[in-house]
Amino acid sequence: MNTPRVSDDLLEKIGTLGTATVFYLLHMRSIGRKYGSGPIAMTGVAPLAPGRKLVGRAVTLRYLPSREDMQAEIATSAGADGMNATPRWRVIETCGPGDVLVSDAMGQSGTSTGGEIVYGRLFQRGAAGIVTDGAIRDAQATLDMGWPVYAGGRATMIGETSLLPYEYNVPVQCGGVLVRPGDVILGDDDGVVAIAAGLAEEIAMAGREHEAIESSILANMREENASPSRFYPFNANTRAMHAARRALSDGGQG
Repeated sequence: MNTPRVSDDLLEKIGTLGTATVFYLLHMRSIGRKYGSGPIAMTGVAPLAPGRKLVGRAVTLRYLPSREDMQAEIATSAGADGMNATPRWRVIETCGPGDVLVSDAMGQSGTSTGGEIVYGRLFQRGAAGIVTDGAIRDAQATLDMGWPVYAGGRATMIGETSLLPYEYNVPVQCGGVLVRPGDVILGDDDGVVAIAAGLAEEIAMAGREHEAIESSILANMREENASPSRFYPFNANTRAMHAARRALSDGGQG
């Protein structure tokens, strides 16, 4: 698969946006509606360390239900470099700065996808964070490393008995959302959204303007002590009010 690569500069711009803004912008572009496509925001995936924002390019790992013969085959396999060939270890070695490991654990929110050692190596390689609809074991030790971790929950049990890491850098689902390698993953305390790489620049530009308009609406509401309802959905009054406030601000700086 030809994996698109969103630039670090564009990631930084998207990282200033909230997931609620991005969800709205994607929804208004008929993502998730026009072609009968799936949802935009992940369900059952939440920050284990609230307050840590996440943005990065998706590197994906797909799990399947475990089966004894295949688990044994993976456990004894090795690559030419002598490293265990299981996709879970392989995918981690492909991650680097700006990458987010997105693991499709089939929504098994009580089953571990890794812990302190597995994710310690991921963060040692400089990855931006973790997103999985499975669970994290050694959760506090993993969180103490300081990176954003979004998961279905915490777990004590190892995952190998019920989850089989099957393949990586392929399209997956996570929290009910389709994620392709290279998609932009944005997470905050409101949740996690996936942005197709081809839409990333458009969303970054539209998001900046959208949040500037909403800042104007908030300021106008506070100063006039009036309902902001006349500005929603965005209309001619909204744009005129925002333009006037921006002109006043620009004039004040001059």
